[in-house]
Amino acid sequence: MPDDALHFMPPHGGGWGIVRTALELPDSVVLMAAPSVCARSTGLRELYLEYRDRFFFLDISDRNFADGSFEKLILQAVDEIMEYLNNSPAVFMFCQTCIDDVIGSDYEHLQRRVEAKYRIRTASIHLKPTTAEGKRPSGLLTQRSIFNMIRTVKLRDKGINLLGSVLPVSSESEFHDIVQAAGIGPLRHLTACDSMEDFDMMSASSWNILMRPSARLVVNDMRKKYGTPHVNLTGAFSIKNVDANYRLLEDFFGRNLNTEGYRDECVDFISGNTPEFRGMTAAVGSSVYTGTFELARALVEYGFDVKYIFANIIIDFDSEHLQWLKDNAPGIMLYPSSHTSMSQFHSLGQKVDIAFGFEAGYFCGEAPTVPMLPYYTDFGYQGIRALINEIKEVINNPRPHMESMYESFYRRGKNI
Repeated sequence: MPDDALHFMPPHGGGWGIVRTALELPDSVVLMAAPSVCARSTGLRELYLEYRDRFFFLDISDRNFADGSFEKLILQAVDEIMEYLNNSPAVFMFCQTCIDDVIGSDYEHLQRRVEAKYRIRTASIHLKPTTAEGKRPSGLLTQRSIFNMIRTVKLRDKGINLLGSVLPVSSESEFHDIVQAAGIGPLRHLTACDSMEDFDMMSASSWNILMRPSARLVVNDMRKKYGTPHVNLTGAFSIKNVDANYRLLEDFFGRNLNTEGYRDECVDFISGNTPEFRGMTAAVGSSVYTGTFELARALVEYGFDVKYIFANIIIDFDSEHLQWLKDNAPGIMLYPSSHTSMSQFHSLGQKVDIAFGFEAGYFCGEAPTVPMLPYYTDFGYQGIRALINEIKEVINNPRPHMESMYESFYRRGKNI
């Protein structure tokens, strides 16, 4: 799909966006200064999520951009926000849009002005759909901007930073017990920080685990700044790949991890619960918060007849699983989910018994859907059990696609 092609935005789009990610930083606020067309969906979503005292929008007109007065208006808006909040936020973030790229807005200058006046940390996040298919999309730049605000602490411990994932590993995962038994910890994640002091402690960790590619710039920066090594740990829903992840972690930490008991329990769970899936038709979309092709492979191994995969890009991690699917399930049809032609796909009436990811459910006649959205934090052998349980729940208690989609996307936020 060429970079300059028009894209179709299916209804699942706009779930966990750049602004929502930034607002997970404790005591932070975000100001978006842009034309209303840029902020409409973002603003409505953040208001619905009850970030009413943390997300602010300043409408900038064509004239303001043309005569350069928009920077003065932004600084005035900052003063109004700080007065309204009684100077309470610890972090003030500006949200840039595509227009700022075109006109060359100097947000670094604005940040310096705000930092000097209010003695708080600032950052500039990036909401730029025009770079979505580029080498440095908005998610990468936003993650880097957020973690650049860490202030170095003068100590080092055996902590692990979990980076790139929207939320930390589920408390029910065996991963916590396994690393603790190996003398490693604590586990640190952005959303688990209650203060900026907690956030700064991420500089004390001895290891970084890259859970999702969106933080690949961050792990490289932290290696240069703190000497913190990192390992890429991809999502996995088959026994083989979970095994591989734990062996990778053993090499990374330089110590054995006791996983045998958890593995045996998981194998027994799979054999006792997956026979009912055999022959069920399925579709997998790229909106699942894991490796699309790895998940499709796992589903085939569990007996599903996967009919369709919807994905815009194929990354290095996908290659092994894509080849396996070619060899073992060659009848699967692969579609780009955001190509303009996909706006007509729904009218074809393609149906499956179950879908994974809301775009797959939408394209396939609003099939019963396993969401697997960014809040999906199950990991390891527990992640396999959680997936199988969720599949059974969707099969036994199917719900309307739209109802399930809205409930899944809109987890309420937190105000200052």
